[in-house]
Amino acid sequence: MIPTWVAVVTGLSLAILALAAIVIAAASVVAALGLRAFLRVLNELAGPAVGDVRALVAAIRTEAEGLAGTSRELRQRIVNAADAAEARLAELDAVFEVVQEEVEATVLDVAATMRTVRRGISLLEWGRRTLKRGKKP
Repeated sequence: MIPTWVAVVTGLSLAILALAAIVIAAASVVAALGLRAFLRVLNELAGPAVGDVRALVAAIRTEAEGLAGTSRELRQRIVNAADAAEARLAELDAVFEVVQEEVEATVLDVAATMRTVRRGISLLEWGRRTLKRGKKP
């Protein structure tokens, strides 16, 4: 049979274990109530801040959308300006080609006229020399 002192020690240790479990349970309840109170205070303090942050995020979102719209409009204006400049450059290139052709034609006409004038002058000089030779006899 088991000695009595073993039963007494076992009973005492069992009582101590039960008391420790009760203390742990009570501490857990107190901690849970403290955590609940802390969360309530935190919610009261952070509630307005969260509302402000939400309003700030909404304002930032609105500004970002406006900026994106402005960027889109600006980009479209730049593209339109580039297209207009390209069209004007094409027209200017066509004008320069026509002017170049006209200048080349004019230069050729001037050269032909100069050649004709030189021939005419040389014919006049030839005629004058011929006439001078004929008067000497």
